[in-house]
Amino acid sequence: MNKKFNLLYVDDEVSNLNVFKNAFRRKYNIFTAENALEGMEILERENIDLVITDQRMPEVSGVEFLKKVMTRYPQPNRILITAYTDFDALKDAVNHARIFQFIQKPWHENDIQEIIDNALDIYQLKKKNIELTEKLKDNNTELIRLNNELLELDKLKFQFLHIINHEIRTPLNGLTGVTYLFKSELEKEDNNKYQMLFHMLESATNRLEHFLLLAERITMFKAKNFKVNQDIIQINKLTHEVVEVLKGKIFEKNINIEFELSDEEAVNCLADRQLIEICLIEVIDNAIKYSERNGKIIIRTILNDNSLIIDIIDEGPGFPDIVLKNIFKPFITSNSYTEQGMGLDLALIKLIIEAHDGIININNNETRGSTVQMIFGR
Repeated sequence: MNKKFNLLYVDDEVSNLNVFKNAFRRKYNIFTAENALEGMEILERENIDLVITDQRMPEVSGVEFLKKVMTRYPQPNRILITAYTDFDALKDAVNHARIFQFIQKPWHENDIQEIIDNALDIYQLKKKNIELTEKLKDNNTELIRLNNELLELDKLKFQFLHIINHEIRTPLNGLTGVTYLFKSELEKEDNNKYQMLFHMLESATNRLEHFLLLAERITMFKAKNFKVNQDIIQINKLTHEVVEVLKGKIFEKNINIEFELSDEEAVNCLADRQLIEICLIEVIDNAIKYSERNGKIIIRTILNDNSLIIDIIDEGPGFPDIVLKNIFKPFITSNSYTEQGMGLDLALIKLIIEAHDGIININNNETRGSTVQMIFGR
């Protein structure tokens, strides 16, 4: 059962108070007062939802009373009842007491009932709006708190990467030097067992060095300590150079590289050559890793009026759904991808492209494989 509304009716004529109370006491909780002072006392101790008052009262008029009510208790709507055509009082009531409506005496129960219902409906809406606004403020405050916590965690995470990079770099340099000397000595021997062990050592060392390099670059980008140069780059030429850098891996898996480059002789964009080269090497290298032997990789450039699009299309297994949903997070939860550091690769690439005001999209193809698309402005 719905709770009854609390109505306050103020009038210096007791007979009017009794009539009003008898008319509406079944539907509302009725509180009555014979003057403004009694009315304020009731407002102080009761939760009143609607205030109704007569205009002509001794000492304090209805308008003056409603002004005080509006100042101290602004939420409940206010209704003024008057037996006179007092336009100055009505003007004052509307402008300064902000009344909901005025009623002229003698009033009829059906007429005033409709006005009361409308006033209470609007009061409920205002009250709900205030409650929702307060809840929204609380939610926003909580959201700001959570965002600040996430920013702090993000900061700590990349500070940790920086520390890891610093602490591992020195022993890794020593390990790399020893590996190089070991390789020089091993070339003099003809022992497949030692050569296999060396390749395992070299692979682990290279992988660790690659991780540290990615962590270092990501940390620098996050800290905004990486300067982005603006050079005119011939993208078609750069893609051929990157493929040449990776030709050993391409030959090892017998990958067929197909170029679908724009017909323009010089497809140029303004960017940092070193950083764009890193992006191309990482994307094409990953495409090689996940391609089957004798597979195919398509490198495509498309030149529009305002943008340059680079597509790297492979025929590998594609990305698992969970990886695709979290593709640019530094650490993604799929063993087949994190084993080779792909999460860090893509996180770095995204940071580089965003530093150029570009866009990167990654999607699985309809049949097989995936497409990495990089879009740069011109």
